[in-house]
Amino acid sequence: MLRATLLALAVVGTSSLSAFANGLTAQQVVERATVTVDANGNEVRTYALAEEVSPGDEVRYSLAYANSGDSAAEAVSLVMPVPGEVTYIETSATGGAGALSFSADGGQTFAARGAVKAADGDQERVATSDEITHIKWAFSEPIAPAATGTVSFSAVLK
Repeated sequence: MLRATLLALAVVGTSSLSAFANGLTAQQVVERATVTVDANGNEVRTYALAEEVSPGDEVRYSLAYANSGDSAAEAVSLVMPVPGEVTYIETSATGGAGALSFSADGGQTFAARGAVKAADGDQERVATSDEITHIKWAFSEPIAPAATGTVSFSAVLK
């Protein structure tokens, strides 16, 4: 089993400097998912802090943000790296109001999920889930003073 601290992400570089200057703060949480089936046969996920995880476990990375400043935080982009020990779960990225983009080159470039490319010899192809290295939420509207929110994605421990 791996300790959750091995999966914790650094929040460094998660927003533009102007957003941080305006009082925008962010805190990350890593949670382990427990999946059960309800009486109707539907999967139900519950989450608890990931103290220990094992290969095959689903984890959710969340970044809770808050604007404690006196003015709106403009042109905010939050970026979370996807640790190499996990595989991104397709369509699990949620939150934020704006463009969602992905990277497969260590955060150098970002594109819509279907346009993220990975090298395959001399050719390029659409990156697979396990090649996603970063997820970026670019907010289309300023984050108002006292506003809070959360962005997140889920992954499976390899």
